This record gives sequence, C-alpha cells and structure tokens, in this order.
Amino acid sequence: MQSSSTFEEIMSQAAAWKDAMREIVERHGDLQRLWTQNAYEQVIVTGCGSTYYLALTAASLIQAKTGRPARAVPSSELLVNPDSIYVASQRTLLVAISRSGATTETVQAAQQFTEQGRGEVIVISCYGDKPLNAFAAISLAAPQGQEVSIAQTRSFSAMLVMAEQLAIVLSGEPVQSGLFDVTNRDYTEAALQFAERYTDAGRYTRYFCLGSGPRYGIAAEAMLKMKEMSLTSAEPFHVMEFRHGPKSMIDTETVVIGLLSDTAWTAESAVLTEMKALGATTIAIGSRPEADVVVEKTSLVYLMPMLQWLARQRAVAKGVDPDHPRNLEQVVHLAPLHL
Repeated sequence: MQSSSTFEEIMSQAAAWKDAMREIVERHGDLQRLWTQNAYEQVIVTGCGSTYYLALTAASLIQAKTGRPARAVPSSELLVNPDSIYVASQRTLLVAISRSGATTETVQAAQQFTEQGRGEVIVISCYGDKPLNAFAAISLAAPQGQEVSIAQTRSFSAMLVMAEQLAIVLSGEPVQSGLFDVTNRDYTEAALQFAERYTDAGRYTRYFCLGSGPRYGIAAEAMLKMKEMSLTSAEPFHVMEFRHGPKSMIDTETVVIGLLSDTAWTAESAVLTEMKALGATTIAIGSRPEADVVVEKTSLVYLMPMLQWLARQRAVAKGVDPDHPRNLEQVVHLAPLHL
C-alpha cells in the first residue's frame, strides 16, 4: 500500500489526541473561570468547511452538557447575517475553530465579535501563534494535530477532542486526564483493514453517512472527506430523516454508514436494516457489541479513523491523489469582507 502524507496523518493521530487532551487539562482552571465569571446566555460555535462541521458537533455537546443555548454557524454567516444569529443584549461566548488559525472569515468574525463587545472568544486550533489567536481570551492548541495535507484528518480529530472536552469542562464535570493513554496505532490500523472492504471503485458509486445529535456533524465531515479526497458522491443526513425522501437513492451500488448512538440504537439500527433490504451495503458504527465496527464510547473521536480511511482508500481505489484534492488549498485566504 502506497504511503502518503494523508496516510501518515491518519495513522499517527492517536498521539494528537493525547496532545489535545493535555492542553485541556492544562487550561481546565482558566476555562472554568471564564465560564463561571461571565454568565453567558448563549454560545456560538463557528468555523469553515471541516471546522464548521466540527462546530455542529461542539454546539450539540455544549448545549447538552451546560443547558445553555448553543448554535453552530459558518463563520461567513456571522459576517453577512449577524442579526439572524446573535441575540441582542445577550452576553455571548464565541468558540472559533480553525486548523490554521488563519482562515479569513473566521479571523474577521472573531475580530468583529470582540470589537462589538459581544463577549469573549475561545479559539480551538492546531496553532497558538496565528492571527485568530489575537482575539482569544483563551487559545486551545494541539500542535501535534498539524498536518501538511489539504484535507483535514489528524487536525480534525485533535480539535474534536478539545471541543468535546471543552463541553465537559464548562459543565463542571471532571476531566479524564488519562483518557487516551492506552490508545495506540493498532486501533487505527484495524480501522484501515475494515474500511478497505467498502471502497471498491467498480462496485460502489455513492455513500451516505447518517448521524444524529453530536454525530450529525461527524457524518457531515465524513461526507466532506469522501468528496475532497476521492471525488465521490456523498451526503450526510440525520438518521431518521433518511427515510423521508433520500432513501429513493438506494441501490446495490450504495454504501450507508450509520453512526449509531446507544440511546437510540433500536430506532437508528432499524433504518440501516431497511436500507440493506433495499439493496444497500450498510455499516453500523457504535459502541454496542452488535455494531459492525465497535468503538469506544468514551469519546466521539474513535469514530474518525474509520471514516477517514474510507475516504482515503476510496481515493486510492479510484486512482485519485488524496493528498492533493482537486481545486483545493490547505488554507482559504480571501480579501476582507466589507459590508
């Protein structure tokens, strides 16, 4: 199997998880003080591309853990439609996520947010010395998540760990500092071996990834990886919503991936059973022993290697270079928006 930067970044991500966890442990007290001292009435989580999808997961976790309204929006929406997002006079915590710390829309959104005195900014990134950090009350950075590939893999996973643990810290729950101490390369290698069975370019033409609650953002990220790396048709849906129209696309060339929760397992797995009866190849990923891919329930990040390998190995099967997706760059730099 041909190695590449994307291959090595996916394979080595467990070290980045530990790095991200160390950052949360070190900043635990600062994060709790910021949260308790400011009595935030709303939380906005923002990013672009992959980090917007990460924001969807983060907002879901933050609201569930803290009971405060939390919403995810693309950074550009904060610039062009702020009145439809911010609630006037409510103190707001902005969580800005950017792999590079230099994405134009996210930097500009954080700058406007601070200049308008709406509240404070927490930055989640893989760098601590970039333009976005200048607007942060607290910067959370996982340097081992840095990567040279265009499509986010290791970086996304590292930032997911920080976002997930941020929700836990803000809720006042204790942080499990040793959460990833026993995680190693073997876990990621096993995910690779399983994923390769579902990437045949002659057999499969489209992929759907289903997830609900915080898993929906991860399903959307899986879709993006499949499109970016392998130029393959892919779409995300909430699990139960897939019955309401999208299932018309099901045929024998379709793969349906279900990111299933323990709490809704019966209802969600029934969707996969129905799609399999219609001819789809299905993959159930969850922490229940009856899942096709059994993952640890301690963190959502355990979902990522399998999803990333599906996209990377699909690209290899099609003869597409996963390290250099068509028409894309690692960081999107734009002229500042003047509104």
